[in-house]
Amino acid sequence: MAAEVIILVGGSSSGKSQLAENMTADLACQNHLEVYYIATGTIWDQEFARRVEKHRLRRPGHWHTFEEPLDLNRSLQKIKDKKSVIMVDGIGTWIANHMYQEEGTFYWDDQQAQVLKNQTSRFIQAWEAMEGHLLIVADEVGMDVVPENAQARLFRDINGQINQQLAQAADRVYLVVCGLPVRIK
Repeated sequence: MAAEVIILVGGSSSGKSQLAENMTADLACQNHLEVYYIATGTIWDQEFARRVEKHRLRRPGHWHTFEEPLDLNRSLQKIKDKKSVIMVDGIGTWIANHMYQEEGTFYWDDQQAQVLKNQTSRFIQAWEAMEGHLLIVADEVGMDVVPENAQARLFRDINGQINQQLAQAADRVYLVVCGLPVRIK
């Protein structure tokens, strides 16, 4: 039996993480399940450090947290035998971690693209072998202006492709706008 997969996708500061946290808490309470939170953020600067801290302070202390910037499958493997509620926040940061190596140096080629494609496939296969619920926070970056810089355009395109792949495999997908979920699948 595969885990129920719910994706919450939205723009920056749309309320998607907080909504996912609330849904995670509700599912855990209703089903008497433990929560595992997979944080993908890599802190590159003080502004992002403040964002991460805000998220940490919002989460209940009894949630189990894994910090996993690159290999989401590895974190799922650690808890594969536990029926639980798992929240991944978030896909956009995970993609950026693949594009920008240590110390923020941009690196992308066909080999990196294949690594990310394989990572995404393994992540989907892992959730198909689990029980419980998986909530995924993803960034919608394709509904705005076309970025001037080539790296930002590449990120936008890769992010859109990964979101499509994840959404196809998910059970439910919500577009979060102004803190409100609109079910699209």
